[in-house]
Amino acid sequence: MAGEDAVGQDEAAGNDVGALAVVASASAPDGAAVHRALIEGGYRVRTVATGASVLDEVLEATPDILLVDLPTALGHADALAGVHTRHPALASLPVILLLPASWTGEVPEAIGRYVSDVVFHPVRPAELLHRAHAVIARRRRNGARRASAVRMREDMRGISARIRATNDPAVMVDHFLPGVGRALGAHHVALQVFDDDRVAAHGSSWTDPAEGTRMPLAAPAREHQDAALPLALTLWEDSATATFSTGPGAVPDADAVPAPGWLREGDAGRRTVHGVVAALGEGDTPFGLLWIMSEEQPQAWAGVAGALTQHVLGNLAHGLIQAQLISRQQQAVRKLQALNQAKTDFVGTVNHELRTPLASIAGYLEMILDGVGGELPAEASTMLQAVGRNTAKLSRLIENISALSSRESEAPGHGPVDIVHLLSELAGRAAQQASAGGIALECTLPDHPVTVSGDRGQLSAALEIVLSNAIKFTREQGTVSIGLAHEPDHGRVVVVVRDTGIGIPADDVPRLFDSFHRAANANHALPGAGVGLSIAKKTFEAHRGSITVESILDVGTAVAIMLPLLDHAAVG
Repeated sequence: MAGEDAVGQDEAAGNDVGALAVVASASAPDGAAVHRALIEGGYRVRTVATGASVLDEVLEATPDILLVDLPTALGHADALAGVHTRHPALASLPVILLLPASWTGEVPEAIGRYVSDVVFHPVRPAELLHRAHAVIARRRRNGARRASAVRMREDMRGISARIRATNDPAVMVDHFLPGVGRALGAHHVALQVFDDDRVAAHGSSWTDPAEGTRMPLAAPAREHQDAALPLALTLWEDSATATFSTGPGAVPDADAVPAPGWLREGDAGRRTVHGVVAALGEGDTPFGLLWIMSEEQPQAWAGVAGALTQHVLGNLAHGLIQAQLISRQQQAVRKLQALNQAKTDFVGTVNHELRTPLASIAGYLEMILDGVGGELPAEASTMLQAVGRNTAKLSRLIENISALSSRESEAPGHGPVDIVHLLSELAGRAAQQASAGGIALECTLPDHPVTVSGDRGQLSAALEIVLSNAIKFTREQGTVSIGLAHEPDHGRVVVVVRDTGIGIPADDVPRLFDSFHRAANANHALPGAGVGLSIAKKTFEAHRGSITVESILDVGTAVAIMLPLLDHAAVG
């Protein structure tokens, strides 16, 4: 603007002494007059000889200003196309076009786009110097604005990076407030966060420590939320900011909003404070306000500064929401861990309290059946044998519950396990159980080791559960087979235990691995507590494997267990 240029030239009048000007004129007298006026004004001057290349002279001299008359400019018009692309440094060079006194036409577009101002011949030295000072000052201001924008962009990028580097809301705010305050040259910055499901309510403020005598402002409190919420909603809906002023020397703008109540209280109310306020939020609704304040002059928050501040404010809002979500997840995890520990403690206590009397019962029962207390009637002996079987069953149930609890809370210790050798051992131990029931046990295994990663004891217990179930639910004259498929191309081994037993109803198959679920056959629940397969499944999954069941009622069942080979497993 003209007024702005006048101010700029007044400010720059003393700063152009020694500035370099290049003068290009087709008229020797006119060029000499311009040369003389600039020399008297304190400029250093280089004159382009008639017919020489103005562009070459400018590129060599790198002047602060170029003054060129119309005939010379028209003579070089063809060379101007794309000159800023080829020579970016020339984009900010001030150019004054010297026009003949009789000129009344329009400056050609090919030239006009590069011209900063015009002066008519014959030149008046005062006017020429005034306009030269003005365009140089404007160039300096524009350069300062660009440099300031670059610095501010780097500052705001740094603030955003520090926000993203933490999940602690307090740390985010501690980085954000001073960072934004210094980048914008503010004396005070306050953040007001409302009660909201997405974030935790709080108020924070920052005062520039460089202003040693300036008293800090109190942070907005929870009781100021109701008064601030309507303003936040309005600013958020319009994607806008608002100005405010308060104090003895404040003259509020017509479009200004009232200063917040917390700023007018106590000592702060006796100060003159100017500021800008913006809404903080994400999605459809805001959840806070950012107040940026100065005690010297109204805050100008527009253009690059406004856009960058809004951007980093959006990063803060997103960071606060994510931090709140993470905090809630951590609280939920801690509660679940506490509940899991309480369950483990309870199971451990119950097991201990049950094992002691059961061991006593089993011991005395064995002594009674052995005749230590005297000979027993046949009927009493039969009944006590039933008690013994149920005592043993109860002991196994307690062991299974303890094993189930430990599988849920303890990770297996991994090491190399030869699954072929392990299955051979299990088959040897199960042979007697199968033979007693009139069941054929077949075992088809490779003649070389196949190594998986895992806890040998846990894998043995889980596989024994599967094999024991197959024998238990197979009728006399039936068959149970153990097979192993070594699949190195897929990085796994598949163990299949197949039986010709009573089968499982289709409706019960999906729930087989639920703790304490017992399948039914012919309208009767099958024997067992229903925890064995649950233990087996948890064990195999803890070893990065899986277990699946296929069954046809009255035909048989096939259980497939997949385990990763050692080279493809996580070995601890």
